[in-house]
Amino acid sequence: MKLSRKRLLSLLLGLAVGLLLLALWLKYIDIDLLIRKIEQVRLELVVWASLFYLGAYLIRSLRWNLLLRKDVALSWWRTWLYSMGGNWVNYVIPIRLGELVKAWFVKRNHGVPILRVLPSIFIDKTFDTVGIFFVLAMLPFLGIKFSSGMIALLSLLALVFALSLIMLLLAARRKKGVVGFIKGLFAWLPGSARDKINRYIEIFISGLNVFEHRWTRLLSALALTALGVLLDGLYFYLLFQAFSVQLPFLKVLFGYTLINLSYALPQPPAQLGSNEWMMIIIFSVGFALTRQDASAIMAFAHMLTAFLMSVVGIAAIALSGRQIITAILSGDKIYEQ
Repeated sequence: MKLSRKRLLSLLLGLAVGLLLLALWLKYIDIDLLIRKIEQVRLELVVWASLFYLGAYLIRSLRWNLLLRKDVALSWWRTWLYSMGGNWVNYVIPIRLGELVKAWFVKRNHGVPILRVLPSIFIDKTFDTVGIFFVLAMLPFLGIKFSSGMIALLSLLALVFALSLIMLLLAARRKKGVVGFIKGLFAWLPGSARDKINRYIEIFISGLNVFEHRWTRLLSALALTALGVLLDGLYFYLLFQAFSVQLPFLKVLFGYTLINLSYALPQPPAQLGSNEWMMIIIFSVGFALTRQDASAIMAFAHMLTAFLMSVVGIAAIALSGRQIITAILSGDKIYEQ
């Protein structure tokens, strides 16, 4: 297998940024104290936390299953496998290939064209950004000290959500106008290429209109999103308890929701270094948690989630289509396969 130079450079650049962030973080903390804190962790609570962590991903895969029903009826088990395989790819590679991988699994195993699957994935990711509303709703009850970093993060996440929501609303209300506008952006292409792009645009925009005359589907997706956010909060709260660090559940829920939302922004591979600094910005600066406690919890959480994501993700890919890894590393256009 020949490794794509573009993919290799992307991986190396992301890894370099992550290692730099990690090195700066290590200079900021007492490593010996961090290790001692990790050695005293309560493992029974870690087991429960792990179950809630995986449960949150299961709930999100059920939401995607709900959105997919317009084009293909998949079992919950299959949807979860495809979701975890794609999530693992997103975790280790600093570009959003995992979403395309999920669509590739559906095409390979169920014969549905990738372009018909991608709208459901886009909408599913948009629902993840709905967490910004939960964050804003909690603000009056938290008494947070806003750092400049937290303000910048909230602003960026609100922008990502706004753009995604505008795209969905326009696709539902002004489908022809959106299609015409996007087609105009590619009007300069030669005839055959332009016709092919135009067909793709029409299929994709039509797929975004998944909630037309189906408000129960929308409400169900919102309920699953809320449940997923709650399970995320329980996972992280149990880790706080495992380290005997007392912080109100609402604050833990707020902080971890912000960390999760930050994944919509560019990240190093496996969130290397970025997670640690996010923990400092939110919990240490924002909630006055000691940087040693904050760092110990995040360092342990990072190792735990890396283990869980890798075990489940690799198993999911093995069961769903392991050829995808070769295609990604070689730089193949998997959307054409």
